[in-house]
Amino acid sequence: MDIPLARRLLAELAGTAVLCLFGIGAAVAAGPAGLLVVALAHGLALAVAIYAFGAVSGGHFNPTVTVALAVRGRFAWREVPAYVAAQLAGGVLGAAVVFAVYRSTAVTAGLGATTYGSGVSPVQALIAESTGAFILVTAVFAFAVAPDAPKGLHGLGIGLALATQIMVFGPLSGASVNLARTVGPDVLLSLTGGTAAWSQLLVYLVGPLVGGVAAALLHGVARRVTRVPVAEHA
Repeated sequence: MDIPLARRLLAELAGTAVLCLFGIGAAVAAGPAGLLVVALAHGLALAVAIYAFGAVSGGHFNPTVTVALAVRGRFAWREVPAYVAAQLAGGVLGAAVVFAVYRSTAVTAGLGATTYGSGVSPVQALIAESTGAFILVTAVFAFAVAPDAPKGLHGLGIGLALATQIMVFGPLSGASVNLARTVGPDVLLSLTGGTAAWSQLLVYLVGPLVGGVAAALLHGVARRVTRVPVAEHA
């Protein structure tokens, strides 16, 4: 990109903050019974962030997406740490705004933190996070990376992918698939007297990375296969 790194990092921070602000805010406002509301809030917030800031930074807003793009050679590895740092800062900022608005109500509601559901094992949560990230990253490559991607639909398509996986996996793991979305509320809970599930962090780190990288590699293989002329199979 010709855009200076500082501007791109600011866009990543702002976009991630928008995603986390409205995703976390919806979780606090809607409560445990508001899965559909929470899913749509995340999806729409991501779409808005992509359309608002994507032209500047590429619209990652998620360490999983950044690493997946780097694995496929679509993003420079040397810039991955800076992007991830900006995204994590955006997650904390988004959570901080929710806390500033809701105060004790937000802490009582767990600040929308993503944790295992009742009776859910770490393995189940890991599978849920991996599969959800697979769906999200597949949408990223299909709507934003592929040369034949439909024009102008990348924000909506990727946002709907995020919302869909939350509807399915939300009850199991919170369907974070985004380390910034997980770390933001945990940091604020730790700073405001709440209880953060730091012991579960490894699942929210490893799961999305595994699913996201798998989606990036599989998409690359599938694209190469579909480009092979029919005559070469004879």
